[in-house]
Amino acid sequence: MKKLSFSIVVLLMCYVSTFAQDKVESEPFRNWEIGINGGIANFTGEYNMFKDARFNHFNHWNSDMNVGFGALLKRNFSHVFAVEAAWNYSTLTGSWKFDNRAMPDFKTRVNEFDVNTVWNINNLFSKNKFERKIYWYAKIGFGVSHINDIVSATPLNGQHWKVPVIPLGTGVAFRLNENLKLNIGTQWSWINTDRLDGRRTDMTSGNIKPGNTESDIMGTKLYTHVGLSYTFGRKKKPAPVVVIPEPAPISEPAPEPKPVPKPEPVPEVIFVQPAVVGNTYNILFGLNFGFDKYNLDGKSSTELDRLVKDLTDNPTVNVEITAHTDSRGAAAYNLTLSEKRGKSVKDYLIGKGISASRIKVEAMGETKLTNKCADGVPCTKAEHAANRRAEATIVVWKKN
Repeated sequence: MKKLSFSIVVLLMCYVSTFAQDKVESEPFRNWEIGINGGIANFTGEYNMFKDARFNHFNHWNSDMNVGFGALLKRNFSHVFAVEAAWNYSTLTGSWKFDNRAMPDFKTRVNEFDVNTVWNINNLFSKNKFERKIYWYAKIGFGVSHINDIVSATPLNGQHWKVPVIPLGTGVAFRLNENLKLNIGTQWSWINTDRLDGRRTDMTSGNIKPGNTESDIMGTKLYTHVGLSYTFGRKKKPAPVVVIPEPAPISEPAPEPKPVPKPEPVPEVIFVQPAVVGNTYNILFGLNFGFDKYNLDGKSSTELDRLVKDLTDNPTVNVEITAHTDSRGAAAYNLTLSEKRGKSVKDYLIGKGISASRIKVEAMGETKLTNKCADGVPCTKAEHAANRRAEATIVVWKKN
């Protein structure tokens, strides 16, 4: 019942983590990771692995919950796959269930050494691979255990090293900051021995068939733990913002001056600046641009059509457009995305008859945020959406 309770808690946490994803900046994965953990371990019975009685479970013990601890060294090869070298230690204890046989309580010390493959389940089944704040992981591997029977009914007689050990594990990782993670998990280890309970399995019992040997018995233990791990790596510096200048006009060589009559004085013309100069238009599409989107939608037409009318009614003015993104994603990618957003606004104006020579576009990327939502600052979807925008301002570049 204790084994079942711990397993249900871990499975529920894994289930919840599937629906609680949130992005951090999509950076290269951190290569190396070290960690420690502590938790509860208990003996969970024996299984007969003989081909005619495979997975036949038998357990005549009341197992105690015991403190355990461990450590790990992990090499991350991608956002999905890693290889982990792990060690955990625990002392398993328990008492005989039945009163009709005299059997001492057992006490077995287990040192387990594993090499595991670790899989990020959320990234494995997701189209987008990135470092998540919360993710569900699973692992399977191969190992060896050193067993020391402190109190037992049947001594090991020097046979302490047991191979193979098959560890199966799952859990949830919570990224606390750029380098530190909290890991909550459980591991079920199958160890090729019948002495975890301090007693040699009776080869004449009803659980054993002719031809079985001790090597067909796998003892199991459950280790449920909480730990901290540290990943090595530096945060990637954002790429500098590049403003693409307008090309300078190519001037024709000046012709030779010809004598001309002295012009008559021309009365001074007073230039009156149009009233629309300085008007600002916020190009909104639903909640501004959608995440990772640059195409326009129908909700932008009202503000854009007002801009088209002002430009059409005032042919001596021009417009400057600045396109922006939120802080999520790499800076270089956001700069390119804002260029596409500015171009989509420019193409719309050209399609309405506005000359391209009257339109200037500047890509700002994530450099001009409207709120606090910079890299590493937790924000809601609506707060991030406020930064996905394009702004247009009417200016006078020259007097006609």
